[in-house]
Amino acid sequence: MRMSVALLRNVEAEIRAKEKAEAPTVKTKEQVEKEEEIRAKHGGTSQETRAKKSIPIISVWKRKFRPLPEAKAVDLFADVAGDTFILLVATILILYEYHRSSQKPDANLEKIKELNARFDELDRREKELEDAEKRQQSRVLQLEEALRGFKDPKTQKPLLPPAPTASPLA
Repeated sequence: MRMSVALLRNVEAEIRAKEKAEAPTVKTKEQVEKEEEIRAKHGGTSQETRAKKSIPIISVWKRKFRPLPEAKAVDLFADVAGDTFILLVATILILYEYHRSSQKPDANLEKIKELNARFDELDRREKELEDAEKRQQSRVLQLEEALRGFKDPKTQKPLLPPAPTASPLA
């Protein structure tokens, strides 16, 4: 539908805006005399006549439109129907893809679970190795104690010198 922009204008509002823009200032004596002369000659000033003059407002809805030719109306309806169909298909595709993507498991969540499981496994293995190291250390200490208890048959000295005592430093 083609519409003239001039029909949408509010002429009275434009006139009021122009009058407000011409702010009421104190007129000089010369301006007052000039206005009085114009009133005497023409019966009023241009501002007064503009205010009295009412411009008829033509509503867009009261305007009479001429009917479309049948061929053009059919073409326009076909265009609207085609565009509606394309929009409907696009909307269905978008909804389908959204539904399909929401059904898939979240790849990042799966990776996070896998990394957490791996971390737990490594943590458990580290604790096992620490326990094994402590057991090995206690076995070594037991063997050292046993060797200190035995004496060399020739020299009658212990096979292993006594354990060094930790001396305080400083």
